[in-house]
Amino acid sequence: TSTRGFRSNEYKMDSENLALAQEEATLTKIRTVLNTHKVKLWEAPYYDTERKVPNEPSLHELAVTLSADVDLPRPHIFQGLQMLQQHALEKLAARDRFKESGIANLKIRCAKGLKCKAKTCDIALSSTGAQLVEKISVLVNCPAKEKLKIICNGRVIGLDLSLGDQNVKNSATIMVVLVGDNEAMAIVAEQRKMMEETKADAARLSGRDSNRDDYFLQVADQSGKSLDLPAGEKRSLIIAMSLHEKGRAALKKKQYSAALVMLLEADQEFNQCRSDLLGMVDNFAILSLDIAWCYLALQTVSELPDAEARLARCEEKFKSSYGDNMERVAALKGSKGSEQALMLRLHLLQGIVAFHLGRDREAKLLLEKVNIEMQLMAVDEMDLMEIASMGYSIAEARVGLRATLGDRKLAVDHIIKRREEKEDIIRKEKEERERGKLRDRLGRCADGSWINVGYYNTLRKMGFTEKVAAAALRQANNSLNTAVQLLQEEPDLISLAADEREMGTGVEPSDEMVASVVAMGFEADMAKVALTNEGSVEGAVEKLMEGGGVVEPVEGVEDERKGKRRRTDKDEEAYNRIKEGIAENDEDHLDIDLVEEGELLHQYLSLMK
Repeated sequence: TSTRGFRSNEYKMDSENLALAQEEATLTKIRTVLNTHKVKLWEAPYYDTERKVPNEPSLHELAVTLSADVDLPRPHIFQGLQMLQQHALEKLAARDRFKESGIANLKIRCAKGLKCKAKTCDIALSSTGAQLVEKISVLVNCPAKEKLKIICNGRVIGLDLSLGDQNVKNSATIMVVLVGDNEAMAIVAEQRKMMEETKADAARLSGRDSNRDDYFLQVADQSGKSLDLPAGEKRSLIIAMSLHEKGRAALKKKQYSAALVMLLEADQEFNQCRSDLLGMVDNFAILSLDIAWCYLALQTVSELPDAEARLARCEEKFKSSYGDNMERVAALKGSKGSEQALMLRLHLLQGIVAFHLGRDREAKLLLEKVNIEMQLMAVDEMDLMEIASMGYSIAEARVGLRATLGDRKLAVDHIIKRREEKEDIIRKEKEERERGKLRDRLGRCADGSWINVGYYNTLRKMGFTEKVAAAALRQANNSLNTAVQLLQEEPDLISLAADEREMGTGVEPSDEMVASVVAMGFEADMAKVALTNEGSVEGAVEKLMEGGGVVEPVEGVEDERKGKRRRTDKDEEAYNRIKEGIAENDEDHLDIDLVEEGELLHQYLSLMK
């Protein structure tokens, strides 16, 4: 498709969520000032602890005092103080109940598309995640429990473990997400299976060797070059990155709830990798950005603290990877326009989070900065379509135009250059893989050294077959002169050695080997079985003589051959599952049309006013 469709109200908050967002922002402003002055609303003079009622005159006086620091009307400040006081008292009461009974009180926040009958839920922390889902499903009137996912502290609550084991605390806030509508229920039903399959497939393929196997996964840097990592670390990173890509595929389809669950699973896998390993790739930073974007799309104000922490980590990583002024990415790729789209989204999310956390001045500065960035990164639709009409993709055209500040000719040159660079990397890696595969196929010499591929190619150019060229070098311990001498003086001996080694690798016996055994007076069928079992003419003849011309097939030999075929077939299935729904363009994450960002910017600039 040329451009992504967008409904103007996709991200626009409904009246209830908008009111909640504005209320949270107001309370945060007041709470920040109260904390600065160390004011405790649940104690005297603001609360009568004996009569257990608020002292309204003292609250009014406090509202007058705070009006100098909080840019809000006094009635709003007074109302906010009452709400904060009530929240504090409820929290203290819940803490006392928890001490006495062990029953935790959890605050409930619903993502877009859900309504809850209650604001809190009482449950023992020894209860499982499944029991919590059972309770919540009643409160949100959703009988299809499999549609619900509960998130706490940036993690999806597992069904089998207890809440306590999953670090759920008393008075914690939980986010309830409805994963998919009826049309997307196929994804919901398969989600857990797909997640486990993705983990298993990624683990399987991460262990494959590009020199020997047809299907494998590798980790590449920003330029596209493969990174050489220890097997265990490569496995962990590939599992995390595969889950991230699956989440991004759901994000592209605007299936935000399903995407969020997959992205949080990827986050857990990334967290099992070493910090210095994560420093080699920027995927973890982009994952944090994607999770925060999902929070926004789902209108989950309760997860703003988690979003803020993720965005801070994202900014730190972007600066270390790209440079404070994008100088590193410019040096690596020749431009910085593409990655600036990620920075724009980061600044937008930071501005929105700051607004909801009551930091108006910070929010205003960030949103104004995004407004300028939007103007600088705007892409002319006519230029976009013109380049696309030349046979390039919309993603390539958009990235190219941003990289060249809107110059159409330079954008095409940029696209061609990037394609050539990618093709060059792919060609070199393919050549290296083919060379490695050839080396493994040729094997080692008698002294244990690998057969010299250059000498092998020299013998092939002289007209010798693959088998005899390798056999001669193997016998000669990589001495090219000796190998040539053997091929000229002892061709039959070299040919027999080549045939016997070929049999040892599980390959079908050659016609020449079968003819040699048949010439000794044995049946052709029995000769093939014996050669398959023994791997050499001498061994086959010996076994046939012992058995009176009859031998039974050895199951292991054929089973090994079939096993290799089965492994390759399973690898192919795993590879196809991994790549399903994932963009083939490695710069797909940079193809941001900024339509959604523009809508959000306009919405929040209006709210600021």
